[in-house]
Amino acid sequence: MDAVLNCDEGVTPSLRHTLDHLIRNAVIASAVYRRETASTNSDALAELQTNRIDDRLLPRLYVADRQTAGRGRHGNSWISEEDALTFSLVIPFELSHPSASVLSPAVGVAAARAIEYSCPPCRVALKWPNDICALRSNGSTTSPMLHKLGGILIETNATIAGRMVIGIGLNLNGKPNLNSQHSTPPASIAEIANRRVSRETLLAAHAESLSEMLGELDDGPDEMVRQYRSRCALAGHDLSLKQSNETITGYCTGIADDGSLELIVDGNRRHFRSGEVQRVRPAC
Repeated sequence: MDAVLNCDEGVTPSLRHTLDHLIRNAVIASAVYRRETASTNSDALAELQTNRIDDRLLPRLYVADRQTAGRGRHGNSWISEEDALTFSLVIPFELSHPSASVLSPAVGVAAARAIEYSCPPCRVALKWPNDICALRSNGSTTSPMLHKLGGILIETNATIAGRMVIGIGLNLNGKPNLNSQHSTPPASIAEIANRRVSRETLLAAHAESLSEMLGELDDGPDEMVRQYRSRCALAGHDLSLKQSNETITGYCTGIADDGSLELIVDGNRRHFRSGEVQRVRPAC
């Protein structure tokens, strides 16, 4: 069986202490730390595909100081330095689980709760399908705008039964430069909290919050859907949603009970399981 705690040389005492604490308290069963890796999600999937993760090692946490080829949705890249937090958590989770359709919104809720608990007075908003955001004013005369703090990428593979990889990347004390006109402008959690943020504190809070969330999902999806709706950044706005080569414009009412995005399009209520929100504007 692989080591319960597998760390590159150079792991800081504070990070090792955090990982040891999470294992001792059964929040996770094992952890892997790398100073640099292409992608923590890729590392997790590679181990799963070669059957190198014993059931006794789950949940298994992967964390890296620097990620050079991280992946977002729709082929977007996520390159992180040491001023960010990038990690993946492998969990036992069946696609037949009664709450499987709302796993992504539930992970968003778990991330929001972890940030708010660790970094008051942060208030997190969630932009469907996978963005972790906050409302932030750029000046005293401007209305608050949505800024992206991080993102979520959940992956599995047809050859991997009963396993899910939850990847989360967060801007802690710095933020990337984004040039796309369709991108939500970035912000760091430190900017929102007005102080420097501890990576170890945020990592532990997320691991604990994800563990609690999975227990809540076992009781059904309703509470996670309710909490997501209270944080939904898109509800009450007109928006454009890109699906393949089609752009759909409609009024967003929030998310449906199955976690899909709900839009009123030409007077008809429609649900969407995938797509990229490219433009959000106040409803007239």
